[in-house]
Amino acid sequence: MPNNTLVFAKRSLSLSKIISGIGLFFASLGVVIIYLLSFFVGNSLVILYLTFFPFLVFGLLMFSAPVILLYVYDKNNGVLEYFLSLGWNQGDIFKQYLKAALFLALTVFIAEFVAVLIAGAIAGSQAVFLLDLLILLLTAVLGFSVVSLGTTAMMAFSSLQKQRVGANQPLALSISSVFIIPMFYLPAILSFEWGFLVDLSIALFAGALSIALLILSSRLIRREKMLP
Repeated sequence: MPNNTLVFAKRSLSLSKIISGIGLFFASLGVVIIYLLSFFVGNSLVILYLTFFPFLVFGLLMFSAPVILLYVYDKNNGVLEYFLSLGWNQGDIFKQYLKAALFLALTVFIAEFVAVLIAGAIAGSQAVFLLDLLILLLTAVLGFSVVSLGTTAMMAFSSLQKQRVGANQPLALSISSVFIIPMFYLPAILSFEWGFLVDLSIALFAGALSIALLILSSRLIRREKMLP
């Protein structure tokens, strides 16, 4: 099976430039907030970093969301049927779209990673630099987990694919957002240490769910359900 990750990624971005643009907006907003915290707050109110880092995660999720549009579009136009005729199974097809979604998320995360590290370095404080590293760790684990979960959930359950051209996409975003939105409120009731551990646990749980769905993909949806 050839690796068509870049082809799938380009096709998805061409299908929905608005959604990917929203993703870049959230990513940029998150970076700006981290800069402001690094320069003007430092490590005096570390809980604020946990409050606002979900914007970085939303950037990854929204920028990769067009892959779900592409999957539904390809299903409705017989592309998935063509893949099946080539000898691919459900798992092979799922992996191609999942790789494309993770690739798009990775490109945005690399930009976030560089920008946030520059902010920590310019701030001139080792404590702030380490804090920024922790935020990047949470962003990576949670971001890639929710991207994987939303993508695999929409592919695995045929009942979520009945409407055409991705009108069901908000449902995929809702599935992922369930794991992100609480991150804005947890810092209000938890200390930084506990908040970090809870956020990390939620991220790992989302990642485990996405892996389970991918492993069970061949059982969750029959081949005929992938036809137009």
